[in-house]
Amino acid sequence: MQTITKDIQPYTKLPKGEFVSLSQDYAGQLLILMSINSIDNREQINSAGFVETNLNQQQTYQIWQTTDDSGELSLYVEITAKVGFHNVQRFTNGDILLANNRSQYRSENDYDKNGYIYSVDGVLRQQFLLGDGIAEIHMTKDDITWISYFDQGILGCGGYDWYDPIGSSGLVAWNIDGEKLYEFEPSSSLHIIEDCYALNVSSNNDTYVYYFYNDDNDCGEFDLVRIQNQNIIDYWHMPVSGSSAFIIHGNKAVFDGGYHYRTLFYLVELRKDHQAQIMQQIVFEHDGENILKVGEKFSYPWARGDSFVVIKNRHLFVIPFAEFLS
Repeated sequence: MQTITKDIQPYTKLPKGEFVSLSQDYAGQLLILMSINSIDNREQINSAGFVETNLNQQQTYQIWQTTDDSGELSLYVEITAKVGFHNVQRFTNGDILLANNRSQYRSENDYDKNGYIYSVDGVLRQQFLLGDGIAEIHMTKDDITWISYFDQGILGCGGYDWYDPIGSSGLVAWNIDGEKLYEFEPSSSLHIIEDCYALNVSSNNDTYVYYFYNDDNDCGEFDLVRIQNQNIIDYWHMPVSGSSAFIIHGNKAVFDGGYHYRTLFYLVELRKDHQAQIMQQIVFEHDGENILKVGEKFSYPWARGDSFVVIKNRHLFVIPFAEFLS
């Protein structure tokens, strides 16, 4: 199969500090979560070998945002907390949702509430349970929060003692009060989610989820499912395994290379028979170096809507769907 190589220029550079995570809010603005303290202080390991959700000392975080197409970043809010945060999203009123991916269960009335709502002044408004094993968080303009979960948050394993996990379905939609509105339930043609690899809430009504399931073979399989107005309306059996992000446009999708080819993207056709076919392989380079090359200061690509975001050597690259077609 032919591989196309394209040059790309950075959208912007990361601000000072240690990069933690990024996301895109309901309006399409990028949110970048930075740790100002040493990254070594942000996560601590308990005696059992698992990451602690609460820290021994204060950690300072800054959330930066894009405001237009110029690539300029502006500081949105600075927050200080004794918590290791991994995910960031924004409500329509401007409040920030921060989440730790893990939650320790100790008893029915004693567990880590790992969702935190902060005001634009950095004041904690609310803390509530979002469940252990959070993979991604996307929020809509109606303040519906979609959360996907990885295997430990679904199966209840991994040392955090959740025997009836909040995220057992693999995908949950929450309202602003922390109440469940939707849980993934496969149709007769689909399998349950055993590990949610990627999520794309592409609009207020459309959600796509890409997940792993074990179909009694050694490697397992991956499906892409489209959910519209909280109902499954289509699905595809995917030829790409282990991708961490994807984008959708009509009957085409782009996935990062997954398990076997981390340094490229796949352009995929989504067919009407619930099958998908790889059409092309694309590589993006900056100054002669593949932006997906694994190495220092590399993060897996992130995606929402019709754009990928990749961070390499503190450069932030934004790749819209049109770049994969031209």
